Amino acid sequence: MLTACEIPFEIKQEGEPRIFLQGVADNGLVTVSALYATPIGGEQGTLSGLKTVFSVNGKEVELHGSPIPLEEGDQLLLEVSADGFEPVSGSTIVPPRPVITDISWERVQVDTIDATEIRMILDHAPAEDEYYGIQILRRDDIMFAGGDVETVLTNLTPGYILTAAESGSFDLADFIQVNYNGRYLGGPDYQPITLITNKQFDGALYKFYLNSFDASILDSIRDSMPGGNTGMAGGDIVSGDVGPGSGPGTIVPGDVRIPLGVETQYSFTFFRLSPEFYLYAKALFQSNFDFLANMGLIPANFTWSNVHGGLGFVGAVTSTTRGPYKFEN
Repeated sequence: MLTACEIPFEIKQEGEPRIFLQGVADNGLVTVSALYATPIGGEQGTLSGLKTVFSVNGKEVELHGSPIPLEEGDQLLLEVSADGFEPVSGSTIVPPRPVITDISWERVQVDTIDATEIRMILDHAPAEDEYYGIQILRRDDIMFAGGDVETVLTNLTPGYILTAAESGSFDLADFIQVNYNGRYLGGPDYQPITLITNKQFDGALYKFYLNSFDASILDSIRDSMPGGNTGMAGGDIVSGDVGPGSGPGTIVPGDVRIPLGVETQYSFTFFRLSPEFYLYAKALFQSNFDFLANMGLIPANFTWSNVHGGLGFVGAVTSTTRGPYKFEN
């Protein structure tokens, strides 16, 4: 009754080292990361003589580690060279900043689910070629007897299903997430950004839930995946309700202080993504989280790039933050 399959293939261990370039323009802050990319089986190396040229609408602009004035529609070009390498380049266009005209919330009780419904309305209905993202931050200020206050920060995932009867509409494509800290996409910092397309909108309305039924579905999927705290399906990218990490504000076992209460607040950062940012983020998620590929059941997904002559991507994002909001006592 057992069946098995295999897809034999050889990996060609050849080729020349290339420059891996990641350039992100986030609300005017331009971050450039360039790394030495080694072919499989090759020796590790470092880049020397690194030079970066950044242009806005054809005019060279100096990067000095602080935000520069960028406007909607600006054409950005990033060129990087290093000793022994051909120059690499990538370009993108600054997307318009998302405009939230209204935000409201409502407590929803369905069966055993006690959720909060969030309703965001944009200034227009997104088109198919528009891409968005959201980061949800929950802050718990825990008050203890004696006057101590500890703060715990938690990154949350937007949910779309309230009851088990709706679980047939569950779609993992609604939960495409990668880590993003405002400077680097796909790094180890546990700040997941959930990608959003016009599929998740009803006209100009984007509606989601906190503490929804699909959160439990995601938890069960993550629990069944191997590899420790590596997200939904491995790959060193955290997905979903990350929870508190180590450091200040973490409640550790053996804490004998008496908690008297907690104040909970939520903040929402809503992003407009350039197509390059979205496509690279989606490909990064697929290459790390396609657990069927990770288990060898289907061919692997390979990453997307708009860097000419090398690897990586150059993209831009704009964002607006709303909150903090206090939904509950």
